Amino acid sequence: MEEDIMTLTVSAPGRICLFGEHQDYLGFNVISAAINRRIKISGNAVVGRSLSIDLPDITSFEKIDLDNLNTLKNNRDYLRSAFNLLKSMGVQFPQGFDCKIESTIPIKKGVSSSSAMVVAWIAFLLAISGEKENYSSFDIAKLAFKAEVEAFNEPGGMQDHLCAAIGGMLFMDFSGDVKYRKLKNKLNGFVLGDSLVQKDTIGVLSRIKKGFFGAVDMIKKDLPDIDILTASSDIADSYEEKLDRESYRIFAGALKIRDLTSEALDEVEKDSVDEDRIGELFNRHHQILRDNLSVSTPQINDMIDAALSVGAKGAKVNGSGGGGCFIVYCPKKENEVIEAIKKKGGEASKIEIDEGVRVEC
Repeated sequence: MEEDIMTLTVSAPGRICLFGEHQDYLGFNVISAAINRRIKISGNAVVGRSLSIDLPDITSFEKIDLDNLNTLKNNRDYLRSAFNLLKSMGVQFPQGFDCKIESTIPIKKGVSSSSAMVVAWIAFLLAISGEKENYSSFDIAKLAFKAEVEAFNEPGGMQDHLCAAIGGMLFMDFSGDVKYRKLKNKLNGFVLGDSLVQKDTIGVLSRIKKGFFGAVDMIKKDLPDIDILTASSDIADSYEEKLDRESYRIFAGALKIRDLTSEALDEVEKDSVDEDRIGELFNRHHQILRDNLSVSTPQINDMIDAALSVGAKGAKVNGSGGGGCFIVYCPKKENEVIEAIKKKGGEASKIEIDEGVRVEC
């Protein structure tokens, strides 16, 4: 490192899943976008061999020893997990820092606040080590996935980390080695709604994953060569009587979302956007999430109905569901939609598609 960094600020965005909800960890495709709700990590170099981390949004304080691997305090101790990962890779840290982590991303609401934090934290650590230039945004996303998901055997996928690291609107292929490409951002007019209902992310993801792969295992006993990535969605109906009701609904829903995401990709890659068609796809997506995967709530359904009644084109649950946030596609009707959601007891604000992790100063 040529010169020690004395002050540093890094930020990373939250994300909305446009199409392909609950698909990344099942091996299917996803279209998501980073948004202008960001988590910011700022720090000042200090004498000493530790990282002091103030987290005022959750009234917490952490301290990490720079010279040793740190014992994890709980099963979501992502800050120490990320540090330990880099430390085990041989990354060196020349000096201590006093840090503060602040966020405009709703916490535990399905907008990827934890993944954005891990991405920003890894970028911050690499920057203070002098090694950030040796890592691409994709590298940072993969490291964040290891630190957040693999380290704790969590059931989620990598879409959140890719969005936070790379930014923009992305098409992501999770059928094998993760692949992605940036899409031209031609969609605008989004509102992020918050139902103010707490959610159980890991519980929901575990339930969906169990139902889907339980169905796949049963089907493969009869059809060992079937490729679920390309199989007709009609296969679900032919196993309705053999599968338990939960597994059947989840499996059928996952295949419907797989096919809908393919339709959506064709639509968003056209030269001009058909707003009504995009809205229709959002509404169909939400219906599958609500009826097949059972991840909506009465509050979210009421707020979405209210948004549609004042001119929104479409809306859907965002993230794992079971509470938390939803997105509304409502070009030129953002203010009306915000008021409609607030009248139903929620919170709402305009959002825009944003760039990925960045060093602010």
